[in-house]
Amino acid sequence: MNCSLWLCCHNRYDIVPDGFVPIQCGAALNPVLKGAARDDIGDNISRKNPSYCELTAHYYAWKNIDADIYGFCHYRRFFAFDDRIKKPYIVRRKISEKDFSLLNTDRTWEQIFNDFDIIAPKSEDMGLTVRSHYCTSAYHYREDLELFIEILTTMFPEYKRPAEYYLSQNRQYFCNMFIMKKAEFDKYCSVLFSVLTEFDKRKKCHGDFQSDRTDGYLGEIFTGIFITTSREQGIKIVEFPRIDAKCSRKKIMLYHLFPPESKQRFWIKRLVKAIKRQNETKT
Repeated sequence: MNCSLWLCCHNRYDIVPDGFVPIQCGAALNPVLKGAARDDIGDNISRKNPSYCELTAHYYAWKNIDADIYGFCHYRRFFAFDDRIKKPYIVRRKISEKDFSLLNTDRTWEQIFNDFDIIAPKSEDMGLTVRSHYCTSAYHYREDLELFIEILTTMFPEYKRPAEYYLSQNRQYFCNMFIMKKAEFDKYCSVLFSVLTEFDKRKKCHGDFQSDRTDGYLGEIFTGIFITTSREQGIKIVEFPRIDAKCSRKKIMLYHLFPPESKQRFWIKRLVKAIKRQNETKT
């Protein structure tokens, strides 16, 4: 089985799981990242990296690599191939030797993909709907999400019902991470990049570095919609937790004080949402 597995990088990387190849996202715009493949070769959108984020690597692999399996993780976010981990993710300053063993499955890809079509990161219950979470997150704008969904469901009506379902419930997929069979990856890219091309013609630029990464943020939303749609179509999906590395002490502290999917974290999310609503009402 021919696998095309990529570790998406923007700067220096320390850990590379077995079978993955580091790829520099936005290589056309940045100094060479030693030891990494480049996303600006062949048919590419490398120069769109400031807005597309790691999706430029997805596009590169789609257009230039012929494989049976395609997969992506990040230089700071990895799959943890251990279904005994109940939380959707764990946080670390550094990856220990014990952690590193989690990054490499003890099954071959052939064995896994005899049983499944897609490997996805575990979804996380955010305590509020996916739509509310997007619209109340910093540098995210409701009008962008609404425009993206309008274009998606107009161009591809079969996504209308699963998109609405995904946005109206609380479990969310993060990080644009997955490993898929070729057929699923081709479908994912064909839809996503067609929709983003039209979105780019009509989107509003908000004028700062973070908010103008909107295409990447919406790609993350689409990953969840695509997984939801695939599951409804009978595509076999397995979810694994992830490891977030190089985390700040603040993130690690918050992780322990307000664990993922805990009542404490739900309460904080609802409080933030209420405050934002109140501020919107005032303005």
